[in-house]
Amino acid sequence: MNSFEEIVKNDEVKNYFVHSSILIDVDGASLNNWGSDATNTQGMDNTSAVKKVTKNGRTHSVVSGQAWRYWWRESLGLNGWSLSPVTKVSSKNVAYTDANPLEYADDDIFGYMRASKDELKDEEGNVVLVGGKSKNKDKPKMVDITVTRISPLKNSILTSVTSINKKELNERSSMTRQDGDSVLYEKQSYSTVLKGMFSLDLDQVGTFTKVNRSGFKNVTDTTYDKVLESGSEVDDLINPNVKRARLENSIRRDRAKETILALKTIAGGAKRTTNYVSVKPDFIILAVLKGGNNIFDNIAVEENGRATLSIDALKEAIEDNKEYLRSDIYIGKMSGFMDDVSLNILKSEISDIEIHTDSINKTIDNFTKILDTVVV
Repeated sequence: MNSFEEIVKNDEVKNYFVHSSILIDVDGASLNNWGSDATNTQGMDNTSAVKKVTKNGRTHSVVSGQAWRYWWRESLGLNGWSLSPVTKVSSKNVAYTDANPLEYADDDIFGYMRASKDELKDEEGNVVLVGGKSKNKDKPKMVDITVTRISPLKNSILTSVTSINKKELNERSSMTRQDGDSVLYEKQSYSTVLKGMFSLDLDQVGTFTKVNRSGFKNVTDTTYDKVLESGSEVDDLINPNVKRARLENSIRRDRAKETILALKTIAGGAKRTTNYVSVKPDFIILAVLKGGNNIFDNIAVEENGRATLSIDALKEAIEDNKEYLRSDIYIGKMSGFMDDVSLNILKSEISDIEIHTDSINKTIDNFTKILDTVVV
């Protein structure tokens, strides 16, 4: 038994999180857009602009957190998950999933909100009718069965490490129709390194409450009881008076592992017909920690106009948080990406924490194996 297994065994409160930061190298990308741009250079109506943010007076390209989650969810569907069906109510501009985390793993991992009502029934299963002088007299009495779930998987936006020159974003193109006519249009694209981070709350995976409070009324009483048929009831980590229904640990482990394994095949983005890029990570760092703060949030920096890794920042992040680590550190990097960055220096300077370096896929595979130890 290694030291982390012993620590996990002795931890009274197992509030464990997978924490990760990633880098994605893209060329000529136009991944996430928000319509026309008032600053388009050609004065054309037919334009599309990429999303941008400003920090310290400099502009950075952005992919929204929602877009990243959409690609992630789609990849899980292609990897075998049966995704929760989405119902759209166009009149209210509302869309919601089935909100059934027992049957659909993506409802469990990505969270949901579904506001609805159902007929009230008595102890014998008969529908209770409205009485008195109400205008709804003799109609079924309705009860609120709204359920919400805060997502165990939390992710940032993807943003460029280096700033971008807005004047160099525009790309003028033409679209040829079948009859030979060409239509000019203008779009924006960029070449950069995108950075992002995510956190997966392992305690919350496959674990549900029915407390009548927004975000905590995860399931109805009926679903709660169904979870207990094969699962178990556990105390809340903070309030032991709150009970939670938990799926079998084998199911929870599979859902956590498969969520992270999907990063090996993640794909997506706008303008893929003419601006196709890979959104699979070119760099990833993974570890399990006790506590919800991601320690790897500031390791990508800009030096002389180029994106790079700060080994000093990464070393400091590990050294400062040794007491919270519940796994080794796993780092994956694609050959050809930031080859001038030496991870061996990091490994030689931190002797008491095992740091594993390998290709992206092998790193993700090796890391997910340790979830058998910490998802308990």
